[in-house]
Amino acid sequence: MTTVWRIGFCDNPAPPSSAMLATLGFGSTLGNGRWHAKGAHQVVYAASTRALCQLEKRVHCNGANPKNQALMQLELPSDCLLMAASDWGLPADWQSNEAATQSLGLSWLACASSLGLWVPSFIEPSELNLLLNPAHPDYRRLLLKIERQPFRFDPRLF
Repeated sequence: MTTVWRIGFCDNPAPPSSAMLATLGFGSTLGNGRWHAKGAHQVVYAASTRALCQLEKRVHCNGANPKNQALMQLELPSDCLLMAASDWGLPADWQSNEAATQSLGLSWLACASSLGLWVPSFIEPSELNLLLNPAHPDYRRLLLKIERQPFRFDPRLF
């Protein structure tokens, strides 16, 4: 089993459900990201560790300390196919070529050949994030757990 982490909006104290899992990618349709472009394809970003998850969220909240956040643990069954960005031709200049990383991510999403795609973190390239494709049949097999709600950042980070 592979475990990845995500911090996201959660104002509902109810236990996680398949409906909650289905909404995790909604934000990706509202704007561009490093590995996707705004549009019809949803994508869920998750980090390989709790610490990277917190760092990624902190960098992307534009100086705000977001409210109603939860630390989510996503468990992927061990038989789910996960690919690596290098399998999709990750260019050497990926950090300075956002169009190339978006194109790579969109190609991967459109083909739906795997549940997840391991990509390097822009913040710390030796660490990995996992893109998850909610349109892939194995997505519904993910187990979502809320580890900490509400999640609060250490105020010294702001």
